[in-house]
Amino acid sequence: MKRILTLLLVFTLSMSLFALDIFKYVPFSGDVKSYTQTDFTITSKFGDLFRTPNMKIIHNFDANGNEIETAELSAKDVLLNKTVSKYDSANNLIEQSCYDSSNELLWQTIITYKDGKKIDSSEYAKNGLLRGKVIYGYSGNNLAEETGYDSEGALVWKTIYKYTDNKLTTVSQYALDGSLDSEDVFAYAADGKTESITSTDCFTGVTVQKIFRYAANGNLSEITTYDAAKQIINRLMIKYDNTGNLSRLSEYKISVKFGSTQNELISMSEYAYSDSVTTYEVAEPKAKVIDAK
Repeated sequence: MKRILTLLLVFTLSMSLFALDIFKYVPFSGDVKSYTQTDFTITSKFGDLFRTPNMKIIHNFDANGNEIETAELSAKDVLLNKTVSKYDSANNLIEQSCYDSSNELLWQTIITYKDGKKIDSSEYAKNGLLRGKVIYGYSGNNLAEETGYDSEGALVWKTIYKYTDNKLTTVSQYALDGSLDSEDVFAYAADGKTESITSTDCFTGVTVQKIFRYAANGNLSEITTYDAAKQIINRLMIKYDNTGNLSRLSEYKISVKFGSTQNELISMSEYAYSDSVTTYEVAEPKAKVIDAK
């Protein structure tokens, strides 16, 4: 319960800067101004697997490669919400605003910098009231800690980052009472590529390890997850298109069923790219009723 409350209090601000982002490990190839991610729901019927489009996410970028808009659409291309991002002249993210399908503001985050470093981010509700704030601390040029506060200024969570030779080695997340909530430990190969991430959930006591596997050409081809007993429990398979861009992620749950090891496809996402910004239909803001008396 402690962990659930911690996450709910400042949900949108509590995301680590170093959360697993596939594009951190699989960079773009070519001039990408937009890409669309299509997520599928996987179902089984009479022993056959079927995939059904569930959601589309459009990501648009400016000429400097900054992500300026993210739009979530239903499988029928109906806008669900969008997030618009703004940057300063140094390409620092300074503002994010999220809107619903009617183009009404849901929340807004304002980010401030000092000497080129992010020092705080404040999230506001649609009525302009502060919902939470994150304050950032540094050791040299490396991010050393993030501290999350609620709207009253009470501490909600803290994340501490540790480095060796300027490479991230440990991310420790603490609950509001100061107890360790979770921890990620990073290991790297001789060429500097991520080799593994070992994650421990201190609330449940569960530890898993993600092993990063690379193809002969150096591309990340699979992320395999092991449990504490060194048994494979999950595989994320990574495919590329003929331009070298990520084209498909397929996630498999590995378990022993019916006397043998089963690879069960549980999720799939496909990616399409464009050298121009992708547009979509947006509803006009809802009209307000005006008393004419």
